[in-house]
Amino acid sequence: MRLKDKVTIVTGAASGFGEGIARLYADEGAKVVVADINAAGAKAVAASIGASALAVTCDVTKRADIDALVRATRDAFGGRIDVVVNNAGWTHKNRPLLEVDEATFDKVYAINVKSIFHMIHAIVPLMRQQKSGVILNVGSTPASGLVRGSPGTTVRRAP
Repeated sequence: MRLKDKVTIVTGAASGFGEGIARLYADEGAKVVVADINAAGAKAVAASIGASALAVTCDVTKRADIDALVRATRDAFGGRIDVVVNNAGWTHKNRPLLEVDEATFDKVYAINVKSIFHMIHAIVPLMRQQKSGVILNVGSTPASGLVRGSPGTTVRRAP
């Protein structure tokens, strides 16, 4: 059991990769906080994992929610946090970048990038105090499409 008694947070853990990571970590002996904006999904995943898991509703775009997540984790599992997996992510419907409006760009950026900023500010002081800790940031090709342009985006020289 490689993660025996390690306290972990996994964001975006109500489904998909995050759920898989949470389940694997629990199988490896970790205490797992299943964090997700989808409260019902987080509760279902945590309940299926068992007593070593806790569901916390968290909107990763809000610093107050991140701070509450860190507090809830520390309260539930004795103060330590050993591993944070920043897995929450979102992307727009695949289309050329010039068809993406600013509100959609802001949402993608807030979930995929700024959330990591919030988490680092919330968790690094604790990890420094502990003199240990691991932060894993999960990314994907579709999520990066907002910055690099989506397939099918063609730039043509003006006539």
